[in-house]
Amino acid sequence: MAGPFPPGIRFVPTDQEVISCFLRPLVDGLPVPPGEIHHSDIYQTEPWNLPEGAGYYYTPRHRMSAAADRGGSSSTSAHVRRTAGAGFWYGKSPLVPIHNGAEVIGHKTSLAFNLKNRSTGFVTKTGWLMNEYILHSPDRQLQTRAICKIHNKNDARFDFDE
Repeated sequence: MAGPFPPGIRFVPTDQEVISCFLRPLVDGLPVPPGEIHHSDIYQTEPWNLPEGAGYYYTPRHRMSAAADRGGSSSTSAHVRRTAGAGFWYGKSPLVPIHNGAEVIGHKTSLAFNLKNRSTGFVTKTGWLMNEYILHSPDRQLQTRAICKIHNKNDARFDFDE
């Protein structure tokens, strides 16, 4: 991935750094440090069509409508619409808390992208994975934006976990 760093330097922030150094300032309207985090609505297209390919993205989280949420308020709904292009992001793990000492500052969840054939309903796994980071917010008001780390598990060039 080409970026603002010299050769040999990689952008690999910890979960705590993603929340405290990048997501919190963005939500608070403060300037964010330069890095390899791109601004894009990742739920508008399949992951292989994203403008920057694999990497980190600031993205809005789309709440389901109140009717789709079975009567819940759309502004505080826990349900997030994760359809994207011809497929959807499927949750692989529950929300995992991210701590700063004893304080919970955010949450992370893992998702996988699957294609769905609309005529047969058949689902195909694609190998694209995402970690979604959100701020801790008991009333969910601060969870309208997220940082997502997206990569294809079959592409060694984007193995963030080495």
